[in-house]
Amino acid sequence: MLVADAHVDVLMKLAEGRVAFLEDSPDLRANYHSLREGGVATQVFALYVDPSLDSYTQLAVVLRQIDAFYQQIAVLADVRAVRSREDLRVARQQGQMVAILSLEGGGCLRGSVEILRILYRLGVRGVGLTWNDANELADGCGELRGAGLTRAGRDVLREMQHLSMWIDLAHLHDAGVRDVLRLTDGPVMASHANARAVHPHRRNLTDDVIREIIRRDGWMGLTFQPSFVGRNPVSIDDVFRHLDHVLDLGGHRHVGFGSDFDGTSADIPGLAASRDYRAFAERLCDRYGQDLAQDFLFGNFEAFLMRQLPSTSPL
Repeated sequence: MLVADAHVDVLMKLAEGRVAFLEDSPDLRANYHSLREGGVATQVFALYVDPSLDSYTQLAVVLRQIDAFYQQIAVLADVRAVRSREDLRVARQQGQMVAILSLEGGGCLRGSVEILRILYRLGVRGVGLTWNDANELADGCGELRGAGLTRAGRDVLREMQHLSMWIDLAHLHDAGVRDVLRLTDGPVMASHANARAVHPHRRNLTDDVIREIIRRDGWMGLTFQPSFVGRNPVSIDDVFRHLDHVLDLGGHRHVGFGSDFDGTSADIPGLAASRDYRAFAERLCDRYGQDLAQDFLFGNFEAFLMRQLPSTSPL
């Protein structure tokens, strides 16, 4: 079965030179071989930088990661860097793996819509305004102050809508989530988050937010970070508990997976690398049937991309 994964942290490892994308190493859980073995047809590659670094350094690291993306991933013949719906259609016609860039934490933007526009032209198509900490745009979920979007954050949000970039709620403080939902009326998504009603972690989404994602025809990706899934020991059945809850809220067409491979602090047995999607797909089929399983694994995110991506790439 085809798989779409909305979040891996491969690029930070590539930019550090610790491992290469084509190297089948356990140090890179979502390497080329693992992705192919898992049937991954769409992979979003996150640009994550330590938010404790100053903003100039963050931007430099982001640019190094983008360079690694084009030098090691997009350069491959059976991979296509996708920036538009037209790119997506061509990739499907040619049987290429779709590779998309997203920004995890907007500290590198320094509150600047100009930098956002430059990153957009370099291929970035989604933005999470924060990681866990505060920056010039908003407070993250770990910031005790718990504020919402700043004036700069609202400007960036407005420009994201203009550019048809997806708005990623993952890591944003609840106050910021409320601001995003109040200031926008279009689709929103959460690339890697679970249901707070199932496991009360600050990184998970409340039922009200999940319902709003569904109402707006957005999308959420359940993640395999064990601390977001449940109390130890965590199993695949605990992931299914989150999926069942989203389905109870009406999310059959708006849920999928954002593994967080290469960014997790621990592994769920049977879900430690991209190649594990193949066996995971079999369990999904057994539990939900083949049609729904394919929607969860691939179809729902594919439909979201066709709604959200610009029709053509900018010059």
